[in-house]
Amino acid sequence: MIAILLLITWTGLWQKLTQATSSYAATSRGIAEYAKQEYRKAAKSFADAEAIRHTPPAQFNLGTAQVAAGELEKGSKTLSNAMRDPKLRADALYNRGTSALAANAFDAAIRDLKDVLRMRPEDAQAKRNLEIALRKKAESQQQQNGGGRQPNPKGPQQNQQQNRAPAPGEKPSNQQNGQTSAEALLRAVQQQEQEELSRMRRGKAENAGVGW
Repeated sequence: MIAILLLITWTGLWQKLTQATSSYAATSRGIAEYAKQEYRKAAKSFADAEAIRHTPPAQFNLGTAQVAAGELEKGSKTLSNAMRDPKLRADALYNRGTSALAANAFDAAIRDLKDVLRMRPEDAQAKRNLEIALRKKAESQQQQNGGGRQPNPKGPQQNQQQNRAPAPGEKPSNQQNGQTSAEALLRAVQQQEQEELSRMRRGKAENAGVGW
């Protein structure tokens, strides 16, 4: 009886070790593919790793690769699962907000990027993308009203981070006065929200449902 119990215990430990090794190998392969901008291959590798171990870091890597590969809505949903880990929440919100911005889902982008700045007021990448989202939304509204210019902002870029797939967004070159600027930006967003609520009460709100 003792021998059987020991065998069962050893078998379980061996399976867990094998799974951990396989998950690590798939993750390492995905990171290498992401670094080479082979985003679809990276998404496949991260999906293999996540299928073995359903952890928030695995879901973060998968969602990030899906977004980079152009699977914006799928990546957004995967990143939502990664937010179960408080340590990943800000990065996952940033990636989801950037995904929404790329899909022209401006309200969702503004919401997520604003939440990032509440947690990290000095985050220059989130501040820049929030400014882009606000500008593009305003220009879109002007076009719908019969005027305005076509938006032409610089899009978010990719950067490298150690030990996991990188979050989209170029590395900021200057974060001086970041917190003050972020607070001012948040106040502007809150003012815009109040104006939008007023328009909704007058029955003139626009339907911005895009899937986020």
